[in-house]
Amino acid sequence: MINPHRLSTQLLRHLYRHSTRAFAVHCVHTSLFAAYLWFELPLTIWGAWLAFALLGGFWHWYRSSRALRHITEDSIKGDSIMPDVIAAGVAGFSFGITAILFPLLSLHTCLFIFVMLSAIAAAAMPRLSTLPSVYAAFLFGIMAPLISILIVMDSEPSLSTIPAVLIMGCSLFYSARQLHSDLLDGLLSRFGLENEAGEDKLTHLANRRRFDIVLEQEWLHALRSGTPLSLIMLDVDFFKKFNDRYGHQDGDDCLEQVAGALAQSAKRAIDLVARYGGEEFVVLLSQTTRDDAYTMAERMRQAVERLNIPHQDSTLGHVTISLGGYTTFAGEDMKSEDLVKIADKALYRAKANGRNRVVWYDPNLDGTNEE
Repeated sequence: MINPHRLSTQLLRHLYRHSTRAFAVHCVHTSLFAAYLWFELPLTIWGAWLAFALLGGFWHWYRSSRALRHITEDSIKGDSIMPDVIAAGVAGFSFGITAILFPLLSLHTCLFIFVMLSAIAAAAMPRLSTLPSVYAAFLFGIMAPLISILIVMDSEPSLSTIPAVLIMGCSLFYSARQLHSDLLDGLLSRFGLENEAGEDKLTHLANRRRFDIVLEQEWLHALRSGTPLSLIMLDVDFFKKFNDRYGHQDGDDCLEQVAGALAQSAKRAIDLVARYGGEEFVVLLSQTTRDDAYTMAERMRQAVERLNIPHQDSTLGHVTISLGGYTTFAGEDMKSEDLVKIADKALYRAKANGRNRVVWYDPNLDGTNEE
């Protein structure tokens, strides 16, 4: 049975994985607002608004980055997310309060602010929908000042705009709930299978059996949703020679370190890293495009290189990995196991081309019509 505290931990890790990037986006949005408001507001009001907008974003970032550093396995309880809800609400309010300035602004600036607030609410959804209560607080922070000012303003079409604003808010929150459900499906398919039969004893990654089950589940989900699915196959270069020279105990230690580097590189809670067999590993990335999956593979290659594990029989003098990948949209004409076969072809080419590299599947090189 899944541990709810562990599930909460994974959700929060997913929520905070790009907190610094989110703060940078907050600053960009604030700068766009500031550019429009500069010409229409007194300097004191403009400065006070700017300070509040930046402070709200900074508090949210500080809370996110501080919490991420202190998240440990099974350490999160359900009632501990209230500070995150409050921080998200303040971040949303730091944008939403811009609507209070409507009476001081021209019509075209008001329209710009309205559109920007809608875009900001939509842009925050993929990350904050990890916890719907957090996204709800952010959305409320944006919409409450907007609806309030529309109610008190005398000019048309203020009142007639309120239903459209409410419909937009409800639609965004509904979409956030759907994204949350998809994320939970991915997490439950992984952590719900965590038992002795699903974990590799040496590396503590998922084992082959668990990978096969999750692959089939993700394939069916990709078939229904139309989202891309990526798979990376990789193995340790010249590992037999490593075992022959250093012994099987050092070989096991090497695989443990490599597995740790791979797991650290796969930062999303929905990513699955598994030991496929021997020195071979596999990484399943749902809802992931080719470019993002390639970046992930390259990050893994570099992470293993940075381990700097000595390997005298390797051309570089240290342990490296070769990786092959494939990205596709699930179709009725394919099976989930085809994903493994095609990624394995790319891995074979990576090793044939010199090892310690990432190669993505190219159908033109195989004379097939596959993607």
